[in-house]
Amino acid sequence: MTTEDKARLTEAAVEAVLQASREGRLATREDLLEALVAGGILHQAQGQGNSGNARQTLTEADAAAAMAGILAEHPRLASFEGLSGQTFYHCPDLLSRTYARILDRKGSPLLLMAEEIRANSRDYPRPVPVELFEAPPFDLTPEEIEHTLRVMAADPKYHDISFTPTSTGTVYLFSTLHLDRGYAAFLAQRDEALAMNP
Repeated sequence: MTTEDKARLTEAAVEAVLQASREGRLATREDLLEALVAGGILHQAQGQGNSGNARQTLTEADAAAAMAGILAEHPRLASFEGLSGQTFYHCPDLLSRTYARILDRKGSPLLLMAEEIRANSRDYPRPVPVELFEAPPFDLTPEEIEHTLRVMAADPKYHDISFTPTSTGTVYLFSTLHLDRGYAAFLAQRDEALAMNP
């Protein structure tokens, strides 16, 4: 691969990741390869392309081999292996690591909710209202939330996930690994009071 090829590949791949992050989504290897095809940098899988530009275009194998290293070294980009085993790319300045993790776990509501509840209990510390999971970026339906909470209650791996209702009946979720019940109840009541009296 020539220096010019590498520069063109880097520019197109980085722009594809930045664009995906601006749109609030993760970039996949396939997204990057499509961007390279669209930019005339990569031959299409069917062997189509302008044969007159054959010296200026790369094969998919060349591009894939170079892309992972280029993107891993880029200071503005991050990558991680998702639940599916697929590598995802994003720009943390535009799409945070936390948001990227949430997007990856949307296909697994059980893991998504458990990780978010535990992270909030551990890092902030605070319980989270059940309704949080209906809002973006989670976008779970009330039925999905209810089903997920039932599965959690029956599975020993999630024995730490608990709930506390406020005086108005709003349910907050927390992890007993990081918050004790009394403190979680206090924080939930305080959060609700602050929300009602901004």
